[in-house]
Amino acid sequence: MKRGKYKFLKLLNQYRSLNYELKYVKEVLREGHQEFEQYYRTWCVENDVDIDQLNKRNQRKVDMVFIEEKAFNMKAALALMEFKEEKETVRDLKNLYKAVAKKLHPDTIANDDPRKPEYEEAFKKATGANKEGRWGDLFDIVDKYNIKLDEYTDAVECLRFDIDRITAELEKEKSTYSWLLHEAETKSQKDQVVRNFLKQLFGWNG
Repeated sequence: MKRGKYKFLKLLNQYRSLNYELKYVKEVLREGHQEFEQYYRTWCVENDVDIDQLNKRNQRKVDMVFIEEKAFNMKAALALMEFKEEKETVRDLKNLYKAVAKKLHPDTIANDDPRKPEYEEAFKKATGANKEGRWGDLFDIVDKYNIKLDEYTDAVECLRFDIDRITAELEKEKSTYSWLLHEAETKSQKDQVVRNFLKQLFGWNG
């Protein structure tokens, strides 16, 4: 049991770290996509690159960017569906969620209890995690509030799935030109990001 618990805690910490990093990257990219758009358009004007003409000549390639994004999201959704179906035929985590709800449901404490907002937030997070298959978030709450796990085999499998999912999403976000521009430290590096973008999307070699 101890070995299983230690493995679970190790993976949970790995999940927490990756999840925090993913949130950070997404927060940076909230403005990063707009910053890349502005930088790339300014660069094209300064270097006499006709963006509209490139878009017209390469409309199919431009459309493929959006198709690939949809394909990635669909693949992730299908993987989750298949995993959930597989787990339901073996053992599921409904009892664990029930234990969380029993301990953290806002109706279990008085309205004037100072823990009320905390419980409401934790219960909302647990409900969303259970519904959407974000088990790492559910286990994060389980660990924080000392809710007992009867066994760790299933939890470890779910955490591994979540870690793989987040790792893939993190790699996708970090491969965007918006992120690469954010990471570039010099103007020369930033200009090269734009050149690489134009080459990949339009086949531009100017």
